[in-house]
Amino acid sequence: MESEKKVLGNDTKNMLNTISGAYTIPLIDRLFIGGRNLSVMEDIYSVLTALLTVGMIKEAMCMIRGLFGMVGEEYPYFIAMLENHEEMQEFFVLEFVEDFYEVIEEIKLKDI
Repeated sequence: MESEKKVLGNDTKNMLNTISGAYTIPLIDRLFIGGRNLSVMEDIYSVLTALLTVGMIKEAMCMIRGLFGMVGEEYPYFIAMLENHEEMQEFFVLEFVEDFYEVIEEIKLKDI
């Protein structure tokens, strides 16, 4: 079964990485102005990581869409177009979670 899975090419991975970087950091900045509520950021990160770990990718995408709604932003077209591509969604969520983690770590370093 594993051999039946398509493998994303480097160009696709680079594109998804770029999309994640372009939207994740500004989204987090709007959600947590000035890095406030670090514990809430960590909770959201934990939930997204758990969903990713257990393969609940569609649910993670719904949560990401909800985060955009919380800040009053329209769900970005480039993320929405991933809805019919499971492998691309999974890689995007992975990139989103990694970007989210980096923001949390940067905030922690500033507080030292």
